[in-house]
Amino acid sequence: MPSNPGFLIVGALIGAAAIMLGNHRVRQIDLAALPKPDRIERSCGPFSRQTAIIVVHGQSNAANYGSSRYSAREAVDNFDPSTGKCFAAIDPLLGTDGAGGNFATRLGDILIQTGLYNRVILVPIAVEGASLSALNSEYADRIDNAISKLKAAGLTLTHLLFQQGEKDAMLTTTREQYVSLLHQLVARFRAAGLDAPFYLSRSTRCDAADPQNSAAVRAAQESAVDGPLNIRQGPDTDTIGTEGRNPNDGCHMNEAGTLADAALWAAFIK
Repeated sequence: MPSNPGFLIVGALIGAAAIMLGNHRVRQIDLAALPKPDRIERSCGPFSRQTAIIVVHGQSNAANYGSSRYSAREAVDNFDPSTGKCFAAIDPLLGTDGAGGNFATRLGDILIQTGLYNRVILVPIAVEGASLSALNSEYADRIDNAISKLKAAGLTLTHLLFQQGEKDAMLTTTREQYVSLLHQLVARFRAAGLDAPFYLSRSTRCDAADPQNSAAVRAAQESAVDGPLNIRQGPDTDTIGTEGRNPNDGCHMNEAGTLADAALWAAFIK
């Protein structure tokens, strides 16, 4: 059993999320009614070997659709792929399309609080409701743009996090098709000379949509792990149950679910 402080903090966070998940009256907020937060620009440099630069890709649960916003407490920045500038990380993160919370903002704090890094720069590019096929086609320019802007800023990726699958679980995507598409997506980063580890979650749960293809997608997410492409297994976010989800859709995370999501990811990142 690991005994270092990092594992203890992550364990405590998972415990805190579990307590929150036990409260069936977790408050849901009207995201559309919230004003946009003030943005504080920060210098993207300098950075060191203790700086994590993390692309966060996928669909809505990586795209600011959590029902509670959060402002990072630690040295966590948000690289905006549109402007190529860095800002203090606060939900909703710049670079994706939702108006709510993002697990990555909390994750940045956790990675610093556990002593793994002393600074984190988040690069969100996820798209709500996107299938893996769509991320490889009409939304592929989001990857290309992020790569271009990061290189112009002199930033080198350390991690790629991919949380997606709910949409494909509603479609008829086969295991073989999903694996092929996933490898194509990762190859875009590799072709640009970016070899940071690509962490793949197991994510299919969206209760309101009653997905019928979850088994095939989950099997694909497990078998898509690939040594030469440096694709690694990430967390199983399907373990976040109903109490961690927005009761209106059973899909997007509430405050407790967002914290649990971040803590699950933290356990995999090195």
